Amino acid sequence: MKWNWKKGVGYLMLFSLCFLGGRTAAAKQAEKAVTVSGEKRGELAILIDDFGYCGEGTEEMLALPIPFTAAIMPFSACTVSDAEMVRQAGKEIFIHMPMESLTGKKEWVGKKGVFRTMTDEEIRLRVEEAFSILPDAVGMNNHMGSAIMEDERSLSAVMDVLQEKGVLFVDSMTTAKSLGKTLAEEKGVPFLGRDVFLDSTDSLEQVKSNLRKAAEVALEKGEALAIGHVGPEGGKVTAQAIKELIPELEQAGITFVTVSELAK
Repeated sequence: MKWNWKKGVGYLMLFSLCFLGGRTAAAKQAEKAVTVSGEKRGELAILIDDFGYCGEGTEEMLALPIPFTAAIMPFSACTVSDAEMVRQAGKEIFIHMPMESLTGKKEWVGKKGVFRTMTDEEIRLRVEEAFSILPDAVGMNNHMGSAIMEDERSLSAVMDVLQEKGVLFVDSMTTAKSLGKTLAEEKGVPFLGRDVFLDSTDSLEQVKSNLRKAAEVALEKGEALAIGHVGPEGGKVTAQAIKELIPELEQAGITFVTVSELAK
């Protein structure tokens, strides 16, 4: 049987394209994954906001087989029921404190929150009320709050209560002009700042990408704090992304911890 050079060359070209195409696809997939390293390890704390609304994805999030911290809105319709679910799931509790924002509508903060028009004593009473509803909260982070985070007087009044209770504060970093770290240091309040936002998207792959970024920060710095959400800002999509990436991130050297563990 004679060798047909034209067909032979065609077959070789086809084989090469398939081989290279396969390698390209594999390379792209490898680029997405967090690099596995035996040398670097890091702790990653995930803080999930917006519990307290009976939000979509609540059950899926609480079923995750890793430690994380649940930030609960203190003055919402489902605060008590969601808090009990969080306790039953063995997750850590934070207060997700509504605070005045420079943008958006006042009703997005709610009737009960921290506002610049309040006196220091009114702010104190509001923060103490939140802790009376969620007495086992080990810390607080801001819901919205760009206006308060830039206002020294108002934020100082919040920090005074946290200092007295011996709990920590997480700055959600809703403004680049935040005074959170400065005032926390002045008041002696343990402080952490958000490194990565995980969601506010319906894209599973985008949430995974953001989670990988958080893992890379943790492997580089030794620790990282990522914030996600239940409800419309994240919910089931965020829970699914975290669940699917747990094996990959743990293999890469990530240890999942609570926010209070990270603060230590």
